[in-house]
Amino acid sequence: MTDKVTEIREAIKRLDELKEALYEVLNEMEEVLRGVAPEVYAMSKSYWLPLIDGALENRGNWLGGSTVSYIDAILALEELELEEMMKEQEN
Repeated sequence: MTDKVTEIREAIKRLDELKEALYEVLNEMEEVLRGVAPEVYAMSKSYWLPLIDGALENRGNWLGGSTVSYIDAILALEELELEEMMKEQEN
């Protein structure tokens, strides 16, 4: 396995860890808003909270979403990884 394949795999793993950290923070933000000001939470839940979720994995199944999401970036990295592995096999 080449250094490039290893680098891509490590990048995917790290991005997944960071995405999970973002969701933890996003959930905490929702809890804070819900606890202090339900009306502000309702407003936030109808706009910026789903935008963040939609740009990542759209766990809330929001309509619309992001033109290029986190999932699209991961798929592109996996495709790049496969291309690198195929190059290795050719050599």
